[in-house]
This record gives sequence, structure tokens and C-alpha cells, in this order.
Amino acid sequence: MYHYTACGLDNIYLKNGYQQKETPSGATTAIHDMDGLHKAIAKGLVAKEACLTPKEFRFLRGELDLSQKMLGVLFDKTDQMIAKWEKAETKIPLLADKAIRDLYMERIGEGVIAHLLEKLSQLDRKDCEMKLELEETENGWTSEVSAA
Repeated sequence: MYHYTACGLDNIYLKNGYQQKETPSGATTAIHDMDGLHKAIAKGLVAKEACLTPKEFRFLRGELDLSQKMLGVLFDKTDQMIAKWEKAETKIPLLADKAIRDLYMERIGEGVIAHLLEKLSQLDRKDCEMKLELEETENGWTSEVSAA
């Protein structure tokens, strides 16, 4: 098993998907699908029940390709506040924890809004009226969009 720390997290171990080689400069490790690995790590972080650690928060911000300043603009916080969260100088608020998880899922097209927008865009391309069917279930109201 390979302890993968290059992502900035201390708890990532790879069972496979990598190749270790000896080179004239020393040992090196090549990851086969780096983008896929980082996506799997991020989705694991999004799905975890516990609050994000500062390093996990920083990892998701990096996967979103956002600077501390830009994330601060989105969250109506200063870049210094984002830095304090990532350095564990200040606790990450629960809303910021939830928001960065949601932002990541939207970014990869698996969020609730992205799914709804895709359905609406498909309907728009069909040039027809939308029919929104609502059903009350044990878990509350659910909706389904279809052509009228």
C-alpha cells in the first residue's frame, strides 16, 4: 500500500493505481489517473459525516481551483479568514463546511442544482412546456420535471 501525501492529506492510502520505479535519481512513484484519484478523494470528503478538517477544506478549495480570496468573496469572508480556517487558527463554520461540499458537487455536475438545470435544458431544447409533478412522500415533497 502506498501512503499518498502529495495531496496535502495525511490519511490517504492507495491499494493500487500507482507504479513505483527506481531511477538514477532515486525511487519515484507514478499515479495512473491523478484526476480520477483526486475526484475520488474529494467525493469521499464530501460524503463523510464528520466536519471537514482544515486540510480537507483546503483540499476541496484546491479541487475547485479557487484562491482563498475568491472563496472569501463567495462566502462573504476575507481571504485572511479562509487562511485561518485552513491553518486551524479558527474553527470552520458549519455553513462554510456544507457550502464547500455543495460547491464541489455542483462543479463536477453531480449537485442538485446541476441535475435540475440539465433536465430543464433538455426540455428547453425540445421546445416544449415544462410539467412539474409533485408528490408527497414520507420524506417530504419530491418533484419531477417532464414534458407537458
